Amino acid sequence: MDTKQLKLMTLDEAVSRIKDGMVLGIGTGSTIELLVPEIGKLVNDKGYKLTGVCTSERTEAQAKALHIPIIHVNDATHIDLAIDGADEIDPELNLIKGGGAALFREKVIDEMAAEFVVLADETKLVDYLGQTFKLPVEVDCFNWRLVMKHIEGHIEGEVTRRMTADGEPLVTDNGNYILDVHLTQKVDPYDFHEFLIHLTGVLETGYFLDLATEAIVGTQLGVKVLSRY
Repeated sequence: MDTKQLKLMTLDEAVSRIKDGMVLGIGTGSTIELLVPEIGKLVNDKGYKLTGVCTSERTEAQAKALHIPIIHVNDATHIDLAIDGADEIDPELNLIKGGGAALFREKVIDEMAAEFVVLADETKLVDYLGQTFKLPVEVDCFNWRLVMKHIEGHIEGEVTRRMTADGEPLVTDNGNYILDVHLTQKVDPYDFHEFLIHLTGVLETGYFLDLATEAIVGTQLGVKVLSRY
């Protein structure tokens, strides 16, 4: 099975976590794009009273097109469940996220949620964070090059500003740039996050540490559910 088929395998498990009346954090990325129509079916076909809080403008547009009620995060008093994808998942369910350039909004919503469930295919499982995927860091456009130099002076590896397919700098929904940090050796994610988050100009890092409560993973042998508890 290809990766899309593996992602599709996770949807039934994900939908089973959604209960009528929930305030639902809805993530960003290719897996979540497959999930949103299933959420739409709960609302439109089964009459669920759900309220969505979206992590990106792209997800919000998709959800609204399917008549899923959406509110802004500042109008949410709580989030019962957040469902999102991940670019890497380590054995402790720590994550790297941000491949879809929505890491700041994702972290805001995932931190608010009482439960945070991750959907992924088995290629996202790693021994340590940074093993296969670059670490995204969202930075202010004003001093992005200075931030890049600080990071390059701190690690063994390469830092690049993310570009669009048109060759222009990618700009996030928050009006910022993304720096992708290619780590050539294992680093402590807690220590590296602390270094990065205190650099002037860094909004947030793609480390999602101690946040996920469960991971639903599509594998060649079926769906595997990993729990922090």
